[in-house]
Amino acid sequence: MDEITIKGKSYKLPIYLPDATRAVVKSADSLDLQSAKVEGVVVNTYHLMTNPGVSILKEFGGVKKFMNFEGLVTSDSGGWQIFSLIHRSKNVGAITDKGVSFSLGAKKKTIFTPEKSIDVQFGIGSDIVICLDDFTPPDAGEDKIRESVGRTILWAKKSKEHYLKLIERSEMDECSRPLLFAVIQGGLDKGLRKQCAEGLLEIGFDGYGFGGYVVGDNGELDLDISEYIAKLIPDKFIKFALGVGTPIEIAHCFEMGWQIFDCTLPTRDGRHKRLYAFAREPKTLEDLKNPDTHKYLHINREMYRRDNKPISEYCDCKVCQNFSRAYLHHLFNIGDTLAYRLATIHNLRTYTKLIGILRN
Repeated sequence: MDEITIKGKSYKLPIYLPDATRAVVKSADSLDLQSAKVEGVVVNTYHLMTNPGVSILKEFGGVKKFMNFEGLVTSDSGGWQIFSLIHRSKNVGAITDKGVSFSLGAKKKTIFTPEKSIDVQFGIGSDIVICLDDFTPPDAGEDKIRESVGRTILWAKKSKEHYLKLIERSEMDECSRPLLFAVIQGGLDKGLRKQCAEGLLEIGFDGYGFGGYVVGDNGELDLDISEYIAKLIPDKFIKFALGVGTPIEIAHCFEMGWQIFDCTLPTRDGRHKRLYAFAREPKTLEDLKNPDTHKYLHINREMYRRDNKPISEYCDCKVCQNFSRAYLHHLFNIGDTLAYRLATIHNLRTYTKLIGILRN
């Protein structure tokens, strides 16, 4: 599958979606995204439900019109953020089969259910809606992971049922409905990953996501489990590598069959003075899998103070075409916010160029 059509609009695969948690890719507007050839983003259900609120987004006709962005919009379920709050402080809330109950500060305790997550994502106006799944921390034991898998399947069933009700209520057809994805959990246990995948496939979804935090002691993605999960999903379905990753990880995962990628790295690193660059012109998948193809510029280093070269001679972004390394070094040095914008645009274009090579 090299293309998907959602709500009458087609998108080529693979595709990379930067993080637009609160309806904004930090430091960049929709025109910046367009110049970097970004074709889609991921927004956060929990954060948008909190601020500005679903009612405001509905008034604007959805998040796309709100942020003036015409590309693909995926909304995550919101579970990761809530689970993170709970795992950091057990007093904040609890996870049950019904959903996630939590409270923030003096606010009244609320419960975030699979159905509530779907409701909010419909209000956001997403193209791809993702079921609430029970994320478990990487240090979870087998019993906890098994519980997570069972609950993820249960919540996916509830999500699908509620999704179908909303489709019927809204009188949507195959051409106007958003797609619904489920997330495969199971940690590093291949047996539980298989159990989760089979349970979700039985329910039936448009696509399936790679769930959980599967990173080795070296800080790199576990490629073995990544490939195993990809093989559990029949090729007729879209495969979403949630949270992946570095340029090399994306290249490897694409070879495994993953088609959609989202990651905070390029934008976050850009704001922290870490710029991505190709050390040589990449032309093939093998080039992109080779560590020697990639390099990073820590632009705050003194060596760039008088450097008149662009960030990368192999980049066609507006930054590399118009500004020097020395200028970005200067902007970061004086703390001007233009530094964040230019670094973000460049890093995003590096990722979209990578995607373009994979497509070819």
